[in-house]
Amino acid sequence: MSDLLTKLTLLGEAARVSTLRDLGESDASLRAATARGIARRPRRGWVVSSEADHDQLRAIAAGGRIGCISALRRLGIWSGVDQSLHIAVSRSTPRIVRNPEVEDPLVHGVWHPVVSERRRRDRAVRLAGPGPVRVHYVNDVRPEAARDWIVSPMTALATALRCLPREHASAAIDSALHEGVLTRREIDAVLAAVPGTYAPLVDEFTGVPESGVESLFIRRLAREGYRVEPQVTPGGIGRFDGRIDGCVLFEVDGREFHSGRAEFYNDRDRTLVSQSFGVPVIRPSAMHVLDDWPFVSATVARVVADAKVVLKARAAATHETSASPSRTHL
Repeated sequence: MSDLLTKLTLLGEAARVSTLRDLGESDASLRAATARGIARRPRRGWVVSSEADHDQLRAIAAGGRIGCISALRRLGIWSGVDQSLHIAVSRSTPRIVRNPEVEDPLVHGVWHPVVSERRRRDRAVRLAGPGPVRVHYVNDVRPEAARDWIVSPMTALATALRCLPREHASAAIDSALHEGVLTRREIDAVLAAVPGTYAPLVDEFTGVPESGVESLFIRRLAREGYRVEPQVTPGGIGRFDGRIDGCVLFEVDGREFHSGRAEFYNDRDRTLVSQSFGVPVIRPSAMHVLDDWPFVSATVARVVADAKVVLKARAAATHETSASPSRTHL
């Protein structure tokens, strides 16, 4: 029985009976496992472990696989703010249940099997909210990289690019590269395969921001005319998320996945050191970036303007000091 659970864990806690047969499980072993409560049969042709989560069960009950932004979440990739469950189905699917009701297993969300243990640490899968599923009719572009219950990473991103607002789509590309889920060549292949004009989603910032909110912050400032340098390391101060117009540093708080107390205090230590050197630091939260951008934008404008005034005054004072004739005291 433990062998079956190991196989289910490697497959992502849910699999078709045909897949388990291919891995050596017999119908008798599957019947015995379900009779003992070691595994469940949520739908004909499927087997899941007790670790399978609510969204997985809903996707199976709906007649599809987890796809689009919901699949991105399982890969640790930025997926925007939509709380719906997105599923992928083929056009030949005979019947789709758009608002499936399933028993809530009350367990944590299941990561995609390709996500390493290191990246799972201190991170949680954000499950979907209630309501009807969002259905996408797709053919998987990399079926060999898919699982029974979830589409391949390339298909997830290709679908999400058409589903997300464009700035969130750019952030998803950044995140896929930063997390190492897809290569730049695979990103280019996805963009080439997606109908429409999606090439502008790739720009000089692509792959540099380390979180989705950071991607939004950087590109919004660039569109407003600021000169933004992402991921800078000013001498003697430490590494920051970026610098604005050469005079204000920034750290975007509230990344999707924070590593805990150590990173929390390290971030604030860098801020204190920076301010001790007279360099201002802006620390917008994810909530502010997502829900109150006008406030963030106005704050940036004020802090940058003030920093430029201070720099100008310091430069003038330095010039006056260097230009003053030395005095000889008798």
